[in-house]
Amino acid sequence: MIELQFPDFSEITETGQRLLLEKTIKHNGIWRFHKCDPDDIFPSDPHGDRVDEPEKLNIYNGFVYSMPNKDHVRTLPKKTMIYICKQLLASKEDELKNKIKANKSLITYMTIDED
Repeated sequence: MIELQFPDFSEITETGQRLLLEKTIKHNGIWRFHKCDPDDIFPSDPHGDRVDEPEKLNIYNGFVYSMPNKDHVRTLPKKTMIYICKQLLASKEDELKNKIKANKSLITYMTIDED
């Protein structure tokens, strides 16, 4: 028996390929970055949702927040944030990259060059 799970039709291109809706980065935890997240206002758009802990990451300043109460719990080191940002910018997801580039003035840990 073969079991298939179909994505939402809006996630499929005309050529039958599935659109990338998220980028997962494993670095001091597993962080998932969605290009369209229903809670995209807090803490930043885009932001990271930690898969293995109830935390959210502000992509622009490295602040990590507790999901249950939205308290700032720590700030990721500059080199960690540079790694995460470079991984996102190297992805093939233009919408995610464009959001970061459009808000480059908010990024506190590195300078984003336009391509």
